Amino acid sequence: MLNCVVIDDDPASIEVLSYYISKTKDTVLKASFTDAIEGLNYLKEHKASIDLMFLDIELPEMNGFELLKHSQYTGSLIIISANHQNAISAFETNACFYLPKPFGFDHFLRGVEKCKETAMKVDPDSYSGDFIFVKDDRIFKKLLFSDIHYCEGKGDYINIKCSNQSFVIKSTISNFLEKLNGHAEFIQVHRSWVINLQFLTDFDNDTAVVSGKIVPIGAKYRDQLKNSVKFL
Repeated sequence: MLNCVVIDDDPASIEVLSYYISKTKDTVLKASFTDAIEGLNYLKEHKASIDLMFLDIELPEMNGFELLKHSQYTGSLIIISANHQNAISAFETNACFYLPKPFGFDHFLRGVEKCKETAMKVDPDSYSGDFIFVKDDRIFKKLLFSDIHYCEGKGDYINIKCSNQSFVIKSTISNFLEKLNGHAEFIQVHRSWVINLQFLTDFDNDTAVVSGKIVPIGAKYRDQLKNSVKFL
C-alpha cells in the first residue's frame, strides 16, 4: 500500500488527484494541503510513513523545491506543474515522474506505476559475504560492505552512504542489521544509525564523526561503541 500526500495550491487539482488515488489499487491518500507551510510541517512529522508525494512546484510562500529542501523528504516523488518549463528542474530533484497539468487518469496512473518500478528495494536473496545488491530503477547495483560508511533509518526507508554515492532503500535498520551479521566493523550507535568503524574518526558521549558526518549516539548504545574500539 502506497501512502500518498498531495501538496498543491489548486483545490481543483487536489480534488482530481484525490479521486484518482481513491480509484487506484494499493494507494491511499493520507493528507492534502493547499498551504505549503502546513504541508511542510506535516512532512517533517510524518515523512517516514509517506511512500509517495504529489508536489506542485509553484506554491505561494515557498516553492516546491524549497519545500523539498526543508522537509528532507526521501520517498517517491511526482512533480506536478502547469508550467512546462519546470520539467527540466523537476528531474534535477529525486522525482520519478513529471505530471504536467492538465492530466488525465492514464497519465496519472503511468506516474504511479513508474514510481513503483523505480522504488529502490533490498533484494532479500542478494546478500553475499562481502557485498549486497540493491535495485536502482531496473538495474541491480553491487555495494561492497567495505564501501558503506554509515546507514540512517527513516521509518520504512534507510539511507546508505557509500564513498561516491548514496542510496535510499525501502527497508528498516533492523532488517539491514540482520544482513550485516558477521561484519564486526558495523555497529549500531543509535536506534536510527549504523556506522562502519573503519570510517569513524572521533566521538564523545553524545556524537560520533563518520566521514565528516555528525552522527548521534544513543545512551543505550554508548558502551557498545566504547567496547568496539581500542584505547591507549
